Amino acid sequence: MTEQTYGTFDFGLTAEQEARAARLHRDSVIVDMTYQGPFSPDVWTDDLVKEYEAAAAAAPGQAASVAFDFLVGKAMRGEFPEYRELFDASGATAGLTGCTLSDRAAILEAAASLTATTRTLPWLRAVRRADDIRAAHADGEHALWGMCQFNRLRLGDLDLVDAAHELGVLHTADCAYNTMTFVGTGCTERYDAGLSHFGLEFVRRCNRVGVIVDTAHSGRQTTLDACAASEQPVLATHTCAEALYRHDRAKSDDELRAIAATGGVIGVVTVPAFLAPPGHPRPTIELTLDHIDHIVALVGWEHAGIGTDWPLGYSHDLQQRFIVPLLNANGFRPEHHIDVTATLEGFRDYRDLVNITRGLVARGYTDEQIAGILGENFLRVLETVNG
Repeated sequence: MTEQTYGTFDFGLTAEQEARAARLHRDSVIVDMTYQGPFSPDVWTDDLVKEYEAAAAAAPGQAASVAFDFLVGKAMRGEFPEYRELFDASGATAGLTGCTLSDRAAILEAAASLTATTRTLPWLRAVRRADDIRAAHADGEHALWGMCQFNRLRLGDLDLVDAAHELGVLHTADCAYNTMTFVGTGCTERYDAGLSHFGLEFVRRCNRVGVIVDTAHSGRQTTLDACAASEQPVLATHTCAEALYRHDRAKSDDELRAIAATGGVIGVVTVPAFLAPPGHPRPTIELTLDHIDHIVALVGWEHAGIGTDWPLGYSHDLQQRFIVPLLNANGFRPEHHIDVTATLEGFRDYRDLVNITRGLVARGYTDEQIAGILGENFLRVLETVNG
């Protein structure tokens, strides 16, 4: 792996503050509500690249799929021992598994993958309830909870929500990923009609089953409708504040207030393109902290969290070859200015996660507030909705 120094962004902390940040990062249950795994371009050695090229050559026409699955697949099969080293070094307690809500086959495949992973890597626990995450932290291990970003439910498919939750691969589900779905409208769509009648049924089913409604990629009206319809807390797992930078992936103050009013939590990203305009002279981790500050000032620290969503876990070459072509297919357009290889100074790699804790210390947050933002706020929502 590339030799880099992580977790050392210059916040001007004193030795006492550094010690406090280290303690908080070690002792807190840290739940990044959306992450790309403890991977980054820095973990791609020459040997790994050669191994990937051989795998891609053996699967003609499937190179993009191989790119997505290659390193994660190796980790899940126990063929990439650095995976735990990276996870431990990040300080994160919980990571993501999940499924696409499309059909029963996709859900069963996700459940089978989760079972195989936890058998191969016994230090990873499948999450059923919030206590599973707390127990993993207490034992120095990690947990996997289930998220759905790609909601492709159709009329008559609501039982898939029950099935995915029962199998442990669904704890949160977004209404729409950028574009329009049968449930509602995504944040990069041309018009936002809000939740459909089916979407209202979807929210009610999630409430009943114990799945948290997510609005991270949902449009403005869809977000407001979901908050109005839900009888349980709502999340925006990985977003930012439109008041600081107007981007389709950001949430307006009205949306932030609506999410908070449900008792929900807003996770802030480390994606440069979502936090500041193109040409920003020095995009650093301070931008993420600025957006956290705005949310805290607007709705209170109890409703702020982290959902870094970045950096991507592939080599820069693979990102350019396979991720860029998928942006348009997933509802992103040139005006969204997404550079798949760009990272914030101070968040180049998941081992920089401690910089968020250090930055919160630098900005004067209390221990209780920092623990809340790092994970306790999310756990409160999970306990409320799912136990």
